[in-house]
Amino acid sequence: MKQSDAADLFEYQSNAEIVRYIPWPVGTEETVQKHIDRTLAESVTAPKEEGEYLVLVWQLKSTGKVIGQSNLNIESIEHSCAEIGWVTHQDFHRQGYAREASVAVLTYAFETLGIHRVKAVMDTRAPGSAAVAASLGMRREAEFKEVEFFKGEWCDMWNYAILKSEFERR
Repeated sequence: MKQSDAADLFEYQSNAEIVRYIPWPVGTEETVQKHIDRTLAESVTAPKEEGEYLVLVWQLKSTGKVIGQSNLNIESIEHSCAEIGWVTHQDFHRQGYAREASVAVLTYAFETLGIHRVKAVMDTRAPGSAAVAASLGMRREAEFKEVEFFKGEWCDMWNYAILKSEFERR
């Protein structure tokens, strides 16, 4: 992520439907800039400690336009567990970008960082994210009913996960 990505990030972070099920408010130019500043200050390229995270933007090779982003958050050093997330610009849904980026992030997590297990947590009203998780070989492990009061509503959440050994066999 770079400061010059602000306009591209704003295109999808300001879309209420895109951010409906992720923990961000609808973006303004100011909040998107704060997000970039915080990410550049806090994100690390090789997260190793609990709470450290990596944020990567996806760019079209042809134009350099940012069309989405991935994150990897270290949840537990003791249990070698991380959490992955993704968000895609509204004009680029269902084109394989989230899957392609997530395969790269999972490969990095398992091969470079030595993570044992990666999970993804998502709102059950976001079946597109569930489809991405399933396409990665992640299995749905749980559905939690009304587990979060999120943006004014009680939300059900799905937990997906994949082990390093499962990812290597896929």
